[in-house]
Amino acid sequence: MLEYHNNHNDIGALLEHLNMDIILSKNMAYKDISKNMFRLYWEIGNLILAKDDEGCGIEFINISAGYLKLKFPGNLSFTEKNLRNMAAFAREYGSQDLVDKIASKVSWSCNIIIMHKIKDSDKRLEFINKVMEKGWSTEELINNIDMEYGITGEEEEALKEDTCYEDLESIESKNIITEENNLDEDIKLKKSADLNSDNSHFIQDIDLKENNLGNESELKNYFYVLKDEYLLDFMEISDEVKEKYFQGQFMKNVIEFFLDLKRGFALVGKKYHIELSGSDYYVDLLFYNLKLKCYLIVEFKIGKFKPEYLGILTFHLSIVDDSVKEERDNPSVGIILCKDGEKLIVQYAFKDKEAAGDGEYKLNGDIPEQFEGILPTVEEIGSGIKMKLKVE
Repeated sequence: MLEYHNNHNDIGALLEHLNMDIILSKNMAYKDISKNMFRLYWEIGNLILAKDDEGCGIEFINISAGYLKLKFPGNLSFTEKNLRNMAAFAREYGSQDLVDKIASKVSWSCNIIIMHKIKDSDKRLEFINKVMEKGWSTEELINNIDMEYGITGEEEEALKEDTCYEDLESIESKNIITEENNLDEDIKLKKSADLNSDNSHFIQDIDLKENNLGNESELKNYFYVLKDEYLLDFMEISDEVKEKYFQGQFMKNVIEFFLDLKRGFALVGKKYHIELSGSDYYVDLLFYNLKLKCYLIVEFKIGKFKPEYLGILTFHLSIVDDSVKEERDNPSVGIILCKDGEKLIVQYAFKDKEAAGDGEYKLNGDIPEQFEGILPTVEEIGSGIKMKLKVE
């Protein structure tokens, strides 16, 4: 703890020390929660292994996932997929002591990546140590593993097989983000603005710790453990707070995806501001396609897909058409990307030209003929983002 009495005559320094001490104590508490989460996962994993020895492991996972989904709706921790991860985790770590001393030092997402990508136990430990020493984020870990091992044909095939968008319930994705250095400053500015919100205290405290507690080397490298999506779900952090953090990261992947297509997409802006009738509105991402001569809006949502999202997207499309689009431009196109736990829902919105009058915007998984070959299909968007997210 900090020595407050040495600065009793400097109220500014005293309050700053008090502020940093509170943040450090809270983050140590978050760290303890993470360790307890790992212990719980390990115990559940061993229970699954015991049931597997009895010949009913798969049935137990299915029943447990269904029951826990009702008790903890929308929580990533207790999906069938993560229950299988827990069983694999328990198989890899023979004692709780190893879990405490090694596994819990890196995030659960990093553990999953290492377990699935690296089969050699010594190499696994080597990468765990590197994550601990260097404070790698999930994207840095994936990039370093891929540099050494490359992506396998099996992984590529899995990405293709998992990308199905006609059925909204069949889409699975995990939000592991790649780096795009030229966007960092803009993302930091957006994050800074988000942190002023009253409901962002958890994320704000972690960000302040990262920036100001450099002497606490262990906690500094623990930064990405505290921000792991599984931990946020375990702590039941609200969708609104998670959306603010993950949206900024997810944006970088989507921007990179559309620009890498080389089909005439240009980024107009992130959180693009439009003033209409004295009110301020913000579009998550606004692109312009030089070949189609139209604007493309991308909206991000976290949590269960809701029908009213179409209303929000339609409204934003209308104000872009009214306030930004010029006479020579074609009607704008919209995309909703909704991350619901491990699912990624992708839907287009096009203006119905066959309807009377101006026509309304409607959700559609199919691309109209005039857009084919330029707009990516929902399957392309899904598999393309999955490749960037390195989904397991």
